[in-house]
Parts: sequence; structure tokens; C-alpha cells
Amino acid sequence: MSRRLHAIILHGVFILSGISALIYQLVWQRALLTIYGSNVESVAMVVAAFLAGLGIGSLFGGWISKSTRAPLVLLFGLTELGVGAYGLVSLKLFDAVGAITSAQAHGFTTGALVFLLVFLPTLLMGATLPMLVAHQVRDTAHVGESVSRLYFVNTLGAALGAFIAAHRLLGGFGMGGTVRIAASLNALAATIVMAALRKPPQAVDQPASIQVSKHRPEILFHTALLWSALSGFIALSWEIVWSRVFNFASASRAPAFGFMLGSYLLGLAIGSLLSPRLLHQEGDLRSKLARWVLYSSIAGFLIAPLTALVASNLFWELGYFFVIAAGVLIGLTFPLLCHAAIPPDKNTGSQLSLLYLANIIGSGAGSLLTGFLFMEWMSLQVLSVMLLLVSWLWAESIGRFRMPHRQRWQPLCVMVIMLVSFQGFYERLQYKHEFKHGMRFAQVIESRHGVITVDTSNAVYGNGAYDGMIGTKLEPKSWLVRPYFLSAVRDRIENVLVIGVASGSWTQILVNHPQVKHVTAVELSHGYLDLIRSRPEVASLLTNSKLELVIDDGRRWLRHHPDARFDAIVMNTTHHWREFASALLSREFLTEIKAHLTPDGIAFWNCTESPRAARTGMEVFPHTLMIMNHCLASNAPLEPNRDHWQKILADYRIDDQPVINADQIEGVVDFLNGETLPVPGNMSHWCRRETMQTAWGDAQIITDDNLGHEYR
Repeated sequence: MSRRLHAIILHGVFILSGISALIYQLVWQRALLTIYGSNVESVAMVVAAFLAGLGIGSLFGGWISKSTRAPLVLLFGLTELGVGAYGLVSLKLFDAVGAITSAQAHGFTTGALVFLLVFLPTLLMGATLPMLVAHQVRDTAHVGESVSRLYFVNTLGAALGAFIAAHRLLGGFGMGGTVRIAASLNALAATIVMAALRKPPQAVDQPASIQVSKHRPEILFHTALLWSALSGFIALSWEIVWSRVFNFASASRAPAFGFMLGSYLLGLAIGSLLSPRLLHQEGDLRSKLARWVLYSSIAGFLIAPLTALVASNLFWELGYFFVIAAGVLIGLTFPLLCHAAIPPDKNTGSQLSLLYLANIIGSGAGSLLTGFLFMEWMSLQVLSVMLLLVSWLWAESIGRFRMPHRQRWQPLCVMVIMLVSFQGFYERLQYKHEFKHGMRFAQVIESRHGVITVDTSNAVYGNGAYDGMIGTKLEPKSWLVRPYFLSAVRDRIENVLVIGVASGSWTQILVNHPQVKHVTAVELSHGYLDLIRSRPEVASLLTNSKLELVIDDGRRWLRHHPDARFDAIVMNTTHHWREFASALLSREFLTEIKAHLTPDGIAFWNCTESPRAARTGMEVFPHTLMIMNHCLASNAPLEPNRDHWQKILADYRIDDQPVINADQIEGVVDFLNGETLPVPGNMSHWCRRETMQTAWGDAQIITDDNLGHEYR
């Protein structure tokens, strides 16, 4: 086989490897967060576990590549088989381990369990790049070109994997089917490698006779390790910033992250492909590296305000092209750094593995520090400025006395200009074409959990999507009839669980129910507590002795409290199409809810007009009603009692004030007269299970595996 054909086949299978690796990352991350909770702490643990496995894998691959006799291409094929075999059993293994451990897992324990679950496959994934780079350098004696080409094809594959998984696979095949497709790609890659590349290409010099390259390192290796770690930290931090931007702009649609990640990886791939051209240009590598470090961070800084600008004037999705551009500039730096620090000898693979490990350690630090701490302490604007300043100082240290003096002031000028453009940033992203100059939110609360905004009409939005109105006053034909409706179907409600507090309005209503003795409220984002404290309609909620407030993931809290039982479990669930919405609407979660109810307890959740969400409730519970857009379900019969409901409403007080005027109570309970199927545009009705069955009996149920509406 010719050397050229050998390289083409090798690059092709490395693309397949990249596609499958990113598919696994997206699926496994979602599966593990479903098991151990989707709060920020769990997200940080999962990301850190992935990065740790990749880093150790890079050391493993580098150690193997030191041996000049090691059949590196064959070993690559075996790693692909290993990853694919693990992929086939991974989800069942996760579920089995989760069933045993999730009820006890906290903090460090969660991180350790996740690390153990992903250690083997990520170890194998991380080993592939150092091994193949060492194999290529034996042939080319050029580190920069070998790294850039292999990094290009693998990252291009990863970008394709992100796009395909987000756009087609997860929505069409669910998590189980998507993982099986990824495993098939691993098997295909291994088969091609072992069948076509068993023998080395023709005219390849043996390791003992590698041609001597004129290239000598220009950067001390320990300095390169530090810079590689800093590069990983900055790149991962920018990725977190961009994730916040696109999550908010899309109102937390699940595919948004996949498309953002795919765009970034595509940019990295293009940048790594272009980097050899820079290596052959005149000038020293330190100056080139300093220049592109600075340019890449300026591009990273510009993504947020430019995306907001196109969101209000054109389409927010155009922001993905800005991510590609920034990714190109970031992708130039790693091959440059490798070429500047690593000589083309038998230690190339091991030294590359150390640089790769340092980059991954920096990325892990970025995930933990930026995602967990900086996003909590800083606004997105301040964090962006900080990252730009750090990049500027790093570029100065790389190219000290080499960078033209006038270029040193460019970041400051750009910073001042772009800080001005951050005005109305979140308003532009949320209102889009409806944005008008001068529009401002009444309140913006940023934390590591996301962004809460409140407009001038007291409407609350979480990460760009409508969360509800702040208010507890009941009137006829009001949407607030829903939390008050619980007393229409049960004579006594004393112990209540609320999953999702948000503005606090519903929890305030439930904790002040005349019969209720205790309310446990589980909320994922503590930012809503700051909102509640600032609003007089709900501020007293936080000092109510009947309330027990917990900051946690709802599913995880239930698993940690298997013996807890409630008369009512209430979830004013978010839109069914948002990220992680299916985790609250799935058959598995509703079954968990059912297990925590008293014998005649009721579950009440928002289907947000999704027939599938209502159909799933009918699958789990024998008795159901539809109350506007909410499904009311129980193991015991449900029959509205007008007189009891009317009596409870008459006794209802919040902050010592009646929740409804006495002359309006009759108008509220007249809601029971409107028994017909609630439909979009005419939701102020209720209906029984038989009507629900006729309308939605054929709808597909939502499961943890098929992810409901999230990717459709």
C-alpha cells in the first residue's frame, strides 16, 4: 500500500473515531446527569470525570508510543473495539450502578462514581491521539504537521458527531439507539484498520533511520506545559460563556448546546488544518503564538455581543458562525505550541501526551473554576472581560519584546468598545425581533445555575423562557385556578412536595393552604431565592415555618428520600421542549413520583400542551384529569367536589389577606361547569380520563431514553 493511501485510510478512520467519541460524550453526560442530578455540581463532576479519563489516557498512549516496536496502528484498532464494546453495555451499566448508588451519592462520591463509570472508555479515547501522532512522526519527522492533520480529522469527526447527534440521532433513535450507532462506527473503524493497515506503508523508513529534522524546540518543555494548561483553561472557559449565550438565546432548547459544540469543534478542526501554513511562514514561533492567542480571545469575547446583535436584527442562529470563527483561531494555537516545544524523535508521542494532559488539566480547571465559581460571582460581561485580560497578559508573556507596541493596546480598545455593545445584551437575546431601543428588564439575576429575568409586567423568565407571573391573587377565569384546584378533588391535604419553586407564587399559595401543615420545596437554582426576597407578593414565603426549602435536583432528592410520602406532589413544569424537560415528564420519573404518594395522594404537573406528556401520565396512573394544561393523577379515584372547594377558598389567607373576594368565589368554582377537552387557544377547561384517552390515547409516551420532545 502506498504511503498516501495509508495516510488517507488512517485519517478516515480517525474521523469515525471522532464522530463516535462525541456521540458518547453527549449521551453519557445526559444519562449520568439523569441518574445523579442535573444541578451544577453534578455537571461539573461529570465534565471533570470525562476530562480526567482523557488525560490519563493520553499518558497511557504516550507511554505506549515510546516503544519503537509497538504496533501503534493495530493498537488503535483494538482501542476502537474496546470503546465500542463498552458503549454497547454502557447505558445498562449506568442504570444498574445508579439504582444501587444514586440514593447515597453526594458530592465527592458522585464524582468518584462517575469517574469509575467513564474511566475505561475515556482512557482508550485519550490514548489514540498520542499513538497516532507518534506513528505519523515516524514517517514525516514533522511534529506540527502530524499533530495538525490528525487533530484536524479527529476534531472534524467530533464536530460531525455533535451535529448529527443533536440534529438527528437523539431525536430519532433515543439514547440507546444512538449509542448503538456509535458502537457500530467503532467497529467499522477497527475493521478497516485491521484489514487494510496491517502492514506499514511502502517506503517508510524504520524508526532507527528516521531522517533528522532541522527543527529544534523554541520553547522550554516545562514552559509549554504551563501554556498548554492555560490554553485549556481559557478555551473551556470561553466554551462555558458561549454555552450560556446560546442556552439563553434558544430558551434552553436541548440541540443548542450540540450545535454550539459542533460549531466550536469545526472551527478547531479548520484551525488545526491551517496551522502548518503558519509554521512555514517567516518569523519566530513565539511571535506567531502570541499573536494568535490574542486574536483568538478577542474573537471569543466578541461572540456574546455579536450574537445578541444578530438576534435582535436577523437570527440568533447566525451566532454559530461566530463560534466557528473563534474556534479557527483557537485551533491554530495547539499545533503551534506542540511544534515549538517538541522535537521529532522517539519521545514525540510521550511528550505530546504530557502537553495534551496539561491542556486537559487546564480544561478541567476551567470547568470547575469558571462553571462553578466565576459564573456564580461574576456577570457574563465581567467574566468575558476577565478572560480577555488573562489572554492579553499571556500573549504578552509569550511574545515579550517581540509584539509591536501598538498591538498591546488593541485589547483595551476592543474591550471598551464592546463593553458598550453589551448594553441590552440579555434583552436582545430574549426579545429578538421584538427588541426596541431602550427596552430593559426590571430585574436580572445571574448565577452558575443560569439567568433569571423579570420584565416590567412581573413576568418571570428562566434562561430566556417564560416561567410564570409573580402573584397569588385569585380571580374568575384566571390561570391561577390550577394550584387552588387541588382542594376540589381531595378533602384533606396536609403534606405537600413542590418540585420547582421558580417565582415562588405557587409555593406561596400551597404553603398557605388552610389544611396544609408542611411543604417541602425542591428548587435547582438558588437564584430564585434572591428573586423571591425582593418581591413583596411572595417574600413571606421564605420565613413561613411550614416551608422546608431544599436546593437540589428533584429526581435526586426523591431518590435520597425513598421513604417520604406526600398527599400532593406539584410541578409547574417548564416547557416540554426544553432541555431536561423530559426528565420531569418521563414514565420513569412519574413512576418515582407515584411511589412517593400516600394511597390517595395526587400528582399535578404541567404538560405545557403536550399530548405525549398527558399520555405518559395516563400510562403510569390509573386515574387522571386534565386541568387546563396540567395533568392531575392519582392511584385513587378523582371526583371534583364543588362545595368543599368553595369552603376552602373562603378560608384561604395569604399574609392575612383573603386570596379572593367573597363575591368572586362562585365565579371561580364555576370552572367546574366547563368540562370539555382543553386545547391550545381555549385552555380554560377541564376533562376526565375518558376524554383524554379519546384525544391522546395514541400519542407516544415520554421515556428517559427517547428524551420526549427535546430533540424533535
